Amino acid sequence: MKLIVRVVFVWMVVCAFTFLNGAAQAAQQNVQQGIQQSVQQAVNPIQDKPEKGPDRVTLVSVQLEGTDGIGARLGMQLKDRFNRSSLFSLAAEEKDAPKLQVMLATSPEFPGRPGVGSIYSICWVFSQGRGYLGYLLARDLGTVNHEDIDALADKLVERTDGIAAKYGNLWK
Repeated sequence: MKLIVRVVFVWMVVCAFTFLNGAAQAAQQNVQQGIQQSVQQAVNPIQDKPEKGPDRVTLVSVQLEGTDGIGARLGMQLKDRFNRSSLFSLAAEEKDAPKLQVMLATSPEFPGRPGVGSIYSICWVFSQGRGYLGYLLARDLGTVNHEDIDALADKLVERTDGIAAKYGNLWK
């Protein structure tokens, strides 16, 4: 009886080592494949800039309202970012086509000191065309100063892309 127990124990130990050895080899192969994929991606990097395709380009119209300098600069930065992006196409105001309207209203944060900061309100509205009621997709408000204009413009363009992707079926 003791002999049978010892044989079974030895057999279990051998099986366990065999299983662990196979698992270690599989893990090593997975690591090597991961390294090869990383090297392949480093040699052939993925493009950072999405390609301009007809299904990915969103027609955008930027409408500015306000008289303060900081807000006007923010509006011009938005238009510049949209114009340079491969994801957007700036629409002429008279163009009658489905588009995403970005409505920006700004005002001095402190009326007595207009150069200190600006408050802004922005709405993203889908417009089917002239004669159609617009559909509010999102809105935001906040404050901005001279130092934060570029970062805020980037954030608003990124949010616009997210809205365009989320509601992309409206443009089809």
